[in-house]
Amino acid sequence: MSFQTKCPIDGPGVYPIVERGRDLKYLSFQVVELGGELRDFTTESGDEELAVDFYSGAVRVEVSSSSGHLTAETRSRASIKEPGEMLYVPRDAALKLTLLDGSARVSIAGAEGKPGVAPRIVAREQVETKPVGRENWRRTLHTYIADNIDANHLIAGETVNDPGSWSSCPPHKHDANNPPSEVPMEEVYFFQVEPKEGFGFMRLYTDPADPRPAFDYSYAVEDGDTVIIPRGYHPVVAFPAYTLNYTWILAGEGRTYGAWADDPKYAWIKEAPTG
Repeated sequence: MSFQTKCPIDGPGVYPIVERGRDLKYLSFQVVELGGELRDFTTESGDEELAVDFYSGAVRVEVSSSSGHLTAETRSRASIKEPGEMLYVPRDAALKLTLLDGSARVSIAGAEGKPGVAPRIVAREQVETKPVGRENWRRTLHTYIADNIDANHLIAGETVNDPGSWSSCPPHKHDANNPPSEVPMEEVYFFQVEPKEGFGFMRLYTDPADPRPAFDYSYAVEDGDTVIIPRGYHPVVAFPAYTLNYTWILAGEGRTYGAWADDPKYAWIKEAPTG
C-alpha cells in the first residue's frame, strides 16, 4: 500500500487526486492548472465545503450560494515562501475560476459541509503567519482556515520548510479520540518545491500502541506530489538549497485546531538546550 500520489501536473487540466469515500473518509482533493485553452473552471460544491488555495497566477473567483455571493481577484505570488490567498466555499454553491493572466495553479480540497456558512476569501494580509520550532526544525506556518471561519470540518494552511529544515516536528499525529488534546482527523499534504527540480522526504508511520494494522513508509516528495495521511505520525524534511511548501488540509471526527499528539519518543527535543 502507498499513500503517496505521484501526479505529474503536465500543463493545463483538472487533476483529481483524492476521492472522498474511497481514498479517504472525510476529504477530497484535486488540482486545477489554468492556462492555454483552459481559461475558466466551473464546479459546484454539492454537499461539500471547499478550501481553494492559489499558488501562481492571478485568478478571478465567483461564488454563488444561498448563504452569500462573493467576487474577488487573487494576486499571483512571487514565491512559495510567502503566503497566498485561500477561498472558503460553502456547500450547495457554484464556483467559477477565471484566469486573468499567464497560467495559474489552484488546489481544491473538500469535506462534508453544513448549511448557512457564507463564502469567504482569506487575503494574504489576513493569514496567520508564525514561526514554529527552532534550529533546523524551525519552519513557517501560514494558517488560512481555522477558528476564523465557521466551517463544518475543514482546517487548512501551508507550511514552508527552509532548505535543509524539518517540519511536523516533533512528529505528531491526530488519529486517537482523546479530546481536547487529540481528535481523529485525516490530512492531505500537497507539495511544491522551489526551485522545482528539488525534493524532500516524508515519513508516515503509526504508533506502536495503535491496535489497527501498522505501517511505516518513507517517500521522496517532489513538486506536485500529494501524500494522503489517514493516520500516523508524519514528519517532513527539505533537501538543502531547496524550499519546500506544502498545503495541509484536515478534516475528521472533530474540528479542533492544535488537537494532535507528539510522538513521545521525540517530544524531548522541545525541551532540549539549544546549540
